[in-house]
Amino acid sequence: MKIGELARKTGLTPSAIRFYEEQGLLSPISRTAGGYREYASNAAERLYMIQASKRLGFSLDIIRGMFTESGQCSKTKTLALTEIRLREIEEQQATLAQQHSDLLALRVRLKDESVSAPCRKNFAVN
Repeated sequence: MKIGELARKTGLTPSAIRFYEEQGLLSPISRTAGGYREYASNAAERLYMIQASKRLGFSLDIIRGMFTESGQCSKTKTLALTEIRLREIEEQQATLAQQHSDLLALRVRLKDESVSAPCRKNFAVN
């Protein structure tokens, strides 16, 4: 299928498809005599997988690592990368929870009417 048809099937722009090609995430199987890219029938599925992975916070480099040399999505590689991403998210959640707690404590201290210099030691949080 040509890039225009692939774009219609996936909702992506032709330039986005070409970008993924430049990034090594998708490649045309051939070119027509006129130089048009021809993509495999599974190209739309691959683009859906790339988009879903991006929504989950995977970088393009990580997504590239989910594929085997033959271009198939590797269950083993994807599972390992998913475990890493889950740990990253859990660390971010812990950091955000601590920041939330510290901000709540700061707000209480700043609302205290007896505080005369609010920007000195009030920002010293745990």
